[in-house]
Amino acid sequence: MVVGDPDKMAQQIIHRVDQGEGPKRMALGSDAYEQILAALLDKLAALESQKELAYSTDSDDVVKQF
Repeated sequence: MVVGDPDKMAQQIIHRVDQGEGPKRMALGSDAYEQILAALLDKLAALESQKELAYSTDSDDVVKQF
């Protein structure tokens, strides 16, 4: 099932171009938003699982803040 409305998406793309400034990427459609969010949360969890390892490789004279 397609939830995005191509006309609404086109309007947002044109609006973004007319503004000249804004985000480099746009999530157009709730399905795109949810998929992007899930992917980013997975990447964040993978990064957070490496926090202890990352900090353990700092120089001994660096003050660690967990």
